[in-house]
Amino acid sequence: MHWIESSSLHGREPETPYRYPAWWHVTLAMVLALIFQASILSHLRWGAVPPSAVLIVVVWYSVRLGPQRAAFLGLVAGLCEDLLSGTTGGSWMIATLAAAVLTAMLAQRFFSNSPLLYAALAFVATFVRNAVFWAVMQATGSPFAWSTLHFHDAIRQAILDSLLLGLFAWWYRARHRDSA
Repeated sequence: MHWIESSSLHGREPETPYRYPAWWHVTLAMVLALIFQASILSHLRWGAVPPSAVLIVVVWYSVRLGPQRAAFLGLVAGLCEDLLSGTTGGSWMIATLAAAVLTAMLAQRFFSNSPLLYAALAFVATFVRNAVFWAVMQATGSPFAWSTLHFHDAIRQAILDSLLLGLFAWWYRARHRDSA
């Protein structure tokens, strides 16, 4: 069964050549996301919950990078957030790594670059990232373990992230459709 053996489920690279984003594009986007999240984006809130620019960049690029490269991106992005927060240990690093790998694995199942796909991936990744973050925090003895409050915050952040990434994907697709 040739079609099973050539499936992406078996970890093989696709036979068609694929261009990954340039490393400096990803790095620049991550640096800008960290700056934006720590400054301007912290004022854009739904209740007490801001969107996560870092996760939006991680989801955007994880779709294009594949699971291995997405894991590295998630690891570095989460580490940067942990270093900036100073109180989370490695919780963001583990959570962002999990979200990046999950996003890349889910994206392999789809052949679309529609804004709705990006919005759905951002929603799932945000929710999973928050769940993993609070599970790690609970495992390390945080008194603020995963609770109803954090569940509602995760839903709000997932909605915000999915709206922002969906709008960005729509703008990006429209911009590149006109130039092609």
